[in-house]
Amino acid sequence: MRKPDRNTRIAVTGVGIICSIGNNRAEVWQSIRDSRAGIAKLTRFPGETFPTDIAAEVDGDVEALLPVGRREARRLSRTDKLAVIAAAEAVAQANDGAARPLPLERAVVVTGTSTGGLLEGEQYYFHRIVRGRRRTPASAVLQQPTSAPSDAVAHVLGAGGGVVSNATACASAGAAIGTAADYLRSRHADVAIAGGTDALCRLTYSGFNVLQAVDPSPCSPFSSERKGITLGEGAAYLVLERWDAAVARGATVLAEFLGYGASCDAYHPTAPAEDGRGAAEAMRAALAEGGIEAASIDYINAHGTGTALNDSAESKAIETVVGTSTPVSSSKSFFGHTLGASGGIEAVITVLALGEQLAPPTLRLHAAAADCTLDYVPHTPRPLSMRHALSNTFGFGGSNVALLFRRASSE
Repeated sequence: MRKPDRNTRIAVTGVGIICSIGNNRAEVWQSIRDSRAGIAKLTRFPGETFPTDIAAEVDGDVEALLPVGRREARRLSRTDKLAVIAAAEAVAQANDGAARPLPLERAVVVTGTSTGGLLEGEQYYFHRIVRGRRRTPASAVLQQPTSAPSDAVAHVLGAGGGVVSNATACASAGAAIGTAADYLRSRHADVAIAGGTDALCRLTYSGFNVLQAVDPSPCSPFSSERKGITLGEGAAYLVLERWDAAVARGATVLAEFLGYGASCDAYHPTAPAEDGRGAAEAMRAALAEGGIEAASIDYINAHGTGTALNDSAESKAIETVVGTSTPVSSSKSFFGHTLGASGGIEAVITVLALGEQLAPPTLRLHAAAADCTLDYVPHTPRPLSMRHALSNTFGFGGSNVALLFRRASSE
């Protein structure tokens, strides 16, 4: 197997996103500009009760946004549908204005997810109990595997370069993007459509409630009043190409992907190492791969979940690696924790922030906690000169990923 050539530059030429604050990148960015969150009463499971009753749900008729007919849409899980919508937007942007279209026959699809079609699996189980086995088609279970979103994106978009599926808890999409870049650097593919997707389901909603990790009010990352996460859903994808190929194609380069770092705390199944050592190692590795000094980082999109342990550990890790003056914010304060999709959604937010030169804020941060001592850009967006930015995404099991981006430049 060919090894990735770290001297190969990687261009981001398209991004697509759907979450509770917008069904496309324009709507999402406008919500960020307006400091408008998408957290409200949970409606996904009517008639069912949980200890908390809020979530960050994608609004409206998802099927109406799909680039396929309703008959084909019925074969897709909600997680698949969100993936296809976001990936199609990213590919459309990558082709917009270019002299030549993306060579999709050599495009690999790399997706991170934690639930796949589990929502449909739950529905199958309940229908079988109520209706009986013979009146409940087993075909619904085919939507459940975590491999299904990549398959769906490849099928709808005609991507023939292979499919890869990654499930490393909430770090899934971040790892997927880093892996996709390696496919390009090793020339196993010419294009990568990489990101993540997850839909709300009962198992995750009830599970995080059982862990007492859900805030009964909208989450407040890094706050002295923080009590846990808000669960959300969504999807986001980036189109990655080798820089020279993107330029030759006449594509507009949105940002440069410089590198990524991955680590494992090897500490606890659900809690991060309190000193943030694993998160710090992931950030250092991303900086080393990108050949960037810590002092060059202008902004960090934090994992920022709103839990006491995560926010404290991540703050310590950031202070250890880059110091205390770099602006940091949690976009989860807008659209909640989208689990396996979070690394993709927040990578897209980071790329948009670099392009707009505007740091997204951390909402509801009235007073930072004593163990959170950084500049968290409270309440409103901040105009900020940014060249380099990190996007952090961490998960259960101590899985940590940091992605490093640079503002688009011909240098």
